[in-house]
Amino acid sequence: MAVSMRRALLGALLFAGRRGVLTAQSSSACPILAIDSAGMLRDVFRLADDSMRGRRVGTPEGAKARDFIAARFDALGLDRVAPGRIQPFTAATRRGSVNGFNVIGLVKGSRFAEQYVVISAHFDHIGAVGAGAACQPAGADSICNGADDNASGTAALLALARLFEREPPQHSLVFAAFDAEESGDVGSHAWVAAAPIPLDRILLDVNLDMVGRNAANRLYAAGPTRYPALRPLVEQTIACVPITVTIGHDGPGSPGGEDWTNQSDQGAFHEKGIPFVYFGEEDHPDYHRATDSADRLMPGFYASAVRAVADFIRRFDAAPVGRP
Repeated sequence: MAVSMRRALLGALLFAGRRGVLTAQSSSACPILAIDSAGMLRDVFRLADDSMRGRRVGTPEGAKARDFIAARFDALGLDRVAPGRIQPFTAATRRGSVNGFNVIGLVKGSRFAEQYVVISAHFDHIGAVGAGAACQPAGADSICNGADDNASGTAALLALARLFEREPPQHSLVFAAFDAEESGDVGSHAWVAAAPIPLDRILLDVNLDMVGRNAANRLYAAGPTRYPALRPLVEQTIACVPITVTIGHDGPGSPGGEDWTNQSDQGAFHEKGIPFVYFGEEDHPDYHRATDSADRLMPGFYASAVRAVADFIRRFDAAPVGRP
């Protein structure tokens, strides 16, 4: 991408970030959220660069993405969770055995350190054309960069980690960058199956998967239909952000019949009875194509989406609802 285009996008995201702060200041019920919008977009460009070749699980480029996230967690000062920052796993899938690595960080709660909220996003994507990858080329472009899916969620995870490390929550936050989501949510299932934290102490999973663009300016929050106690908190967030946040895709009557409950990493938590809110958009024409590139993200929407996630986490941290 031309340097001028990259600078224009960074400038647009900075402007959107300032607009988001002004909106938050308009009501005492809507706190100011200090998201590093420009840094978040830089991280998306890094993770979705051609040199990452789509971050497919088990590839050298997937390992580069893993190491980048781990280094950022270290630089932010996040604590480690057993067995360490980078947590390997092996799992059987319909296409054979998968070897991957989850990256885990922790911000300890100031009051309830033994109660946890997991904030998750997958960093893998589907790679490049060939070798059995599902990447759909676009002309001569054979690399599925996965800027929205899910470099956007991963970069948001890093921005949220920075925010909450600087402004510690009451409850402990686990920041989980999961691998092998594109292989069937393998990384999240492996982590939940061997979680070093007792599952009954995990209050909630907040999962981010595709939060960087939507032509209708609409972000979905899936989960409250299955866990109704979460609905008032999500509705309070909806009132505080300049984009449309819609509860749905989480049960019978979902738009287009698409229930997302088990379609990303939140499914591993739901299977154990752990409530979730999954923030994401409906698929766009560049989904799983080589055209899912960083220059196609929508900076204003992206910044507002991540502020919505941060706002919801803060609300839950202040007044968590019980598990069913």
